[in-house]
Amino acid sequence: MITGVSYMGHHNPRHLALDFAAMHELGLDDVFLCLQENDFRVFTGKVRFAPDLARQAGIRPLALFWGILNLFGGGRSSQFLLENPDTFQRDRSSNQLSAGCYVNPKSVTYIQSLIDLCAEVGYAGYFVDEPVPLNCYCPACCEEYDELIGGDLRRAAPADEHQFRHHCVIQYIDSIASYCKSHHPQMETFCCLMPSEQSMWADAGNIASLDNIGTDIYWGNNDRNLVEMRPLLSDMEKQARTHNKRHHEWLHGWAIKAGHEPRIVAMGDELIRARPDALYVWAWEAQIGTYESSEDPVSSWEACVEVIRRAQAVS
Repeated sequence: MITGVSYMGHHNPRHLALDFAAMHELGLDDVFLCLQENDFRVFTGKVRFAPDLARQAGIRPLALFWGILNLFGGGRSSQFLLENPDTFQRDRSSNQLSAGCYVNPKSVTYIQSLIDLCAEVGYAGYFVDEPVPLNCYCPACCEEYDELIGGDLRRAAPADEHQFRHHCVIQYIDSIASYCKSHHPQMETFCCLMPSEQSMWADAGNIASLDNIGTDIYWGNNDRNLVEMRPLLSDMEKQARTHNKRHHEWLHGWAIKAGHEPRIVAMGDELIRARPDALYVWAWEAQIGTYESSEDPVSSWEACVEVIRRAQAVS
């Protein structure tokens, strides 16, 4: 079973090299570099140095854009939105919201331009991270709705709007994965869809340009019976096999409450039982030093390492 981690990283290559050496010592295969917009503008060392340094440590470097457009994960601070206010989401009354809209072609072109930079410096794959339906009524969304269904999105029937939002998620994944494959065919394309978007898993799996699909059942801080993970994992496995995709799963290792560390191992056992092609941990060293750090990052990371070792023992 392939194992890997997400990694916030550092702009200094000396620090990157030390962390990649530790990942090599742990036997990890993949590292997902969480690249923020500021890393392309200011702290450029993480974008530039990470691919070569990871490869030197025997680890495959993969890119994801953490918090881009103030969407898709944490670290939300978008200079692009400030410079392009026409790409912000809008509410029904046309008031500007705090995040960008991925239906807007200008936003998509921007993301594609950053993928070009990642391909140029040697990233081996791109990860579309948790695309979710938007509650946006910007001109781009309204125009797309009128073309797809007809009429005014702001007055749409709930069923029609639901259909439209579903369409936009799948269209976004397709546009990014297809761009990667047409311009950078060497890059593996990944997408993680949350359990809340299970109704979209089959359509996402049907995207020809998408290589790898998975989900993230982050139940580390609740008391749900972990046996309930099994139908979700079975469904994702079914979608991957039906559509000839590789299947990955994410282990919850961030923002874990103190005392919940044994639950990380229990969740990991359920993931390993499902036998995905890859098991990934979010995030390296329990995301210590960020606002999403586990309360006891040392103990949390120890539990994650135990799961990684158990996964690596699976033939």
